[in-house]
Amino acid sequence: MTGTDPATPEAGHTLYDRARLSAEVRIANERAVAMPPDPEDLSRPPRPVPGCSTCLTLAERRAAARAEYDRSAETDANVLLRKHQRQEHRG
Repeated sequence: MTGTDPATPEAGHTLYDRARLSAEVRIANERAVAMPPDPEDLSRPPRPVPGCSTCLTLAERRAAARAEYDRSAETDANVLLRKHQRQEHRG
């Protein structure tokens, strides 16, 4: 059975690959903690601003669309929420 004996060359590569992967994951996690998410990151849904009734209404609309598996309405709510936030919450 190859790869189980630490003295084999294959095992050395496996150990190196695991250590390298572990280091890459650790670095990615450190970056995620050090840098807050970009509010313009379109890969994530916008978060409602606490205390804003318009944000809350749009977030509720998005949640209802998601519950109904209506991805089009969910996307529409995200677009409206981003637009509202750009107009009302960025100064």
